[in-house]
Amino acid sequence: MSNGYLQETALEIAVWEALQRVIDPELGVSLVDLGLIRSVTVADGRALIELALTTPLCPLAGVLEHEVRTAALSTPGIRAAEVILVDAPWTPQALAPWRRWLDETT
Repeated sequence: MSNGYLQETALEIAVWEALQRVIDPELGVSLVDLGLIRSVTVADGRALIELALTTPLCPLAGVLEHEVRTAALSTPGIRAAEVILVDAPWTPQALAPWRRWLDETT
């Protein structure tokens, strides 16, 4: 395992942590906990983030895309960030397991 691989893995974790602070303005829950961030890949200081939307014609798509990119760029070591909107239907099963449990018990 090379040092570069470890650095990129650490950067991916740091980007995930930064994305945890991006909150869906309508639902008040982080995009990570909603399961809308499908993947984060880092290579050479560039983050590639796959973002799904709760609905195909989400009126906040541009806002969410901007906030995700800004959060990724706030991560030390990330020089560029690209957000790709993926055509993957969102379902409540995409929620983080702890979030599903919380919603079921309240």
